[in-house]
Amino acid sequence: MATEFPVGILNPNQLHTDKEAVLNESTWRLLVQGDSWFSIGQLPPWLTGNILFALRFPVSSAAVSYASPGKTFAQMVDWHHESSFDAVLAGGRLAYQWDAILLSAGGNDLFDAILTSPDETDPGKASRRLLLMPAERPESGGVARYVRSVAWVNFLRLLTDCFEALIEKRDSAGSRSRFVPILVHTYDYPQPRWAPAGPGIGPWLARAFKDYQIPPDDWLPLTRHLIQQWAQFLSGINAALSRDRGIVNPNVAPINLIGTLTPAPAGSTGESGDWRNEIHPSFHGYGKLAIAYEKQVHIAQNVAAAAA
Repeated sequence: MATEFPVGILNPNQLHTDKEAVLNESTWRLLVQGDSWFSIGQLPPWLTGNILFALRFPVSSAAVSYASPGKTFAQMVDWHHESSFDAVLAGGRLAYQWDAILLSAGGNDLFDAILTSPDETDPGKASRRLLLMPAERPESGGVARYVRSVAWVNFLRLLTDCFEALIEKRDSAGSRSRFVPILVHTYDYPQPRWAPAGPGIGPWLARAFKDYQIPPDDWLPLTRHLIQQWAQFLSGINAALSRDRGIVNPNVAPINLIGTLTPAPAGSTGESGDWRNEIHPSFHGYGKLAIAYEKQVHIAQNVAAAAA
């Protein structure tokens, strides 16, 4: 059996300390940005997992993680607030040479769009209000009838803008990691249910679908539809960035995690299946996601090519 190495995880405060030796001595050096699937969540640490903790690679690897729960993709590329991430990616003498960027992004942007109220007054948020009230939607047409098509276009435009901003920063003159792969995963299908992550933290999907008077029998099919559309968007992101934004070498590598986890039953309210709550996997679930992540051959191929 080939040797597998767990990924050494550093937080940004450990750079320029003796902990940095883990990064300097590793074959693969990974820069991480993302949400709760890559970070310690809002629950106590002993109740929280993530994909990174369970990853194993064929060579020694270390990752510096800027991920945090609840972070949107739009926040990740807000360089004023993400100045430290900016510095290590493209900050001239402060920048590191990375072999890949690992990205967990888009989920919270999607939840924001789903949770947006019909009464939203912010023009940008209102343009991405994803769901239709009963009086606004057709009587037939499958679960797509619940979705504002113009809002979905606006939502994907926002995510495309975020990819463009990240790639522009990656490939800027101050970067030592130009053109390295950006590995971005899809999400698996969460069962909309009354299973919050903690007091006042969720649920997300169940609450929005109830507020928009969507029949419960359509909650999971609608969720699947949205996740599938997100995955389809990712599968074409390189072509779209090249065609529509003029980016020569986007080098975004989608990691498909759909169908990995055992779903939670619709009526469950706590940890069930491979899920700790409505949208966060259990420790076991994160372990399964990590295995699925590792098995996608292009990860090793792309990272190895960048490291060569």
